[in-house]
Amino acid sequence: MIITGITLQTKNTERVNLFVDGEFYAGVSALSAYKFRLEVGMEIDKMQLDKVLLDSDKDKAFDYALTYISKYTPTEKILKNKLYEKGYGKVVVEYVADKCKGYGYINDGEYARSYVALNSNIKGKSRLKMELRAKGVDEKYIQSALDKMPDNNACEELAKKHSKNQDLHDPKYRAKLIRFLQYRGYEWEDISQALATLRLVEED
Repeated sequence: MIITGITLQTKNTERVNLFVDGEFYAGVSALSAYKFRLEVGMEIDKMQLDKVLLDSDKDKAFDYALTYISKYTPTEKILKNKLYEKGYGKVVVEYVADKCKGYGYINDGEYARSYVALNSNIKGKSRLKMELRAKGVDEKYIQSALDKMPDNNACEELAKKHSKNQDLHDPKYRAKLIRFLQYRGYEWEDISQALATLRLVEED
């Protein structure tokens, strides 16, 4: 096979159209074309072309990842899922994820710490753990973040806010309040302490 044409794409000058044996073969990154020293008249086989396309896909996927990360703060799992959704294969996805981790663009440990810090005043440990697991964060990062979670009486404050103008002696309301706090991820120990404190405040 012979490369018969290499032309810049009109909508993206960082990519080129590659023509082989007189026909369009694929669009590849200009960087990949340069790295493999592609030029018109060059003889090339299918294996070499596959290497060029794989390298080009890595460049394109990494560019997409940088754009996504500039708008959002994803975990490794979320970023990988976005790349899979764009149609990239496992080799490319793993390459991009590793590269982003190497540059510090994604960091699940830091993500877990930030997530807990931002939500610890409205959610309990169980809820935070469940949400971080769903985002693909490793257990060691989750536990480390929860161990540093401040003891800010968040369950008590949330219960106080929810129970304003309510009768804490009403069994139906107490059951409703308990379900609400459990849904927010608070352990029974925290909930019972909050209820005990609220009753003392009401009696005072």
